[in-house]
Amino acid sequence: MVSATDVESKARPLVRPWRLGPAWLRQIFSALGQALTVALVVVIVTFAMVRLIPGDPATAILGSKSTPQALAALRVQLHLNESLPKQFLDYLSDLAHGNLGVSLAGGGRTVLNVISTGLPVTLSVVGFAMLFSIIVAVPLGLFCGLRRGWADSAIRASMTLLLTMPPFFIGLLLLAIFTTGLHILPAGGWGTGWPNNLQYVILPAAALSGYLVPILTRSVRQSTRTANAEAWVESGVARGLGPLRLAFRHVLPNSVLPMITLLGYNAGALIASAVIIEAVFGLPGIGTDLVTAISLRDYPVIQGIALVTALLVVAANLTADLLIAVVDPRIRRGA
Repeated sequence: MVSATDVESKARPLVRPWRLGPAWLRQIFSALGQALTVALVVVIVTFAMVRLIPGDPATAILGSKSTPQALAALRVQLHLNESLPKQFLDYLSDLAHGNLGVSLAGGGRTVLNVISTGLPVTLSVVGFAMLFSIIVAVPLGLFCGLRRGWADSAIRASMTLLLTMPPFFIGLLLLAIFTTGLHILPAGGWGTGWPNNLQYVILPAAALSGYLVPILTRSVRQSTRTANAEAWVESGVARGLGPLRLAFRHVLPNSVLPMITLLGYNAGALIASAVIIEAVFGLPGIGTDLVTAISLRDYPVIQGIALVTALLVVAANLTADLLIAVVDPRIRRGA
């Protein structure tokens, strides 16, 4: 008689001995090469932001009523008085030394200081939004994938409805319920450190996760349906494996790779949506800094935030590709 343990050992398609094949190295170098190429394009695009302003960039930034002395000083600060190749080399040199320039409206405050102050807030919201999305989407996706009927249809309809709601609208609903109605969580602001900041990040992260939860739920549901149709699942059920053990130990691992890919590729959308979420909840993140910089035509801050956020998206996609190369046994074995 075959025991449930024997079935379990056969019913785990992603568990294999750790062997590295040539495809694994190709995948790693390919991911690194693509990331470096995209990063270089990002640097070139952000460099061109100020230079592509119609007319004189210094006049466009300071206004037509600015003094000749102020215009000349700004041209020197932005290296606009030099040749274009020299400007680009100076830009690369400044980036290598962590110099993103000086804010024009910040009273001598550096762009790096502006970003380093607001970036942890934005990353906290995005990180918790991903965490909330995984916690909610994995059980829902597994349930819908394993069960057919009215519950599956109701959850899928709810996910479709949630996907149509913009994050800022979800944020306003959460404020109405948990702040105005129940008085449980603050309406906005930011604390002085952790864990005090947790109360300020819950609602913004929950609102932002409203975009990602439906996407991950559908992915997990589809992966579960695909895995559930395999013969080893039917064999496991017939020979005594419990539904929870079968779902979380054997079916769920087949959903890991699509989830990693979706999280990496949606990092840019989450960061972009965080700009609006920060405005709704009054968070001092880089989204708020970006809106302020645009209103004041503070181009060095705009340029710096655009560069950093774009590189963060590149890093997120690179991380996803590297995780896939490590987790997927087919790549490790060269299959």
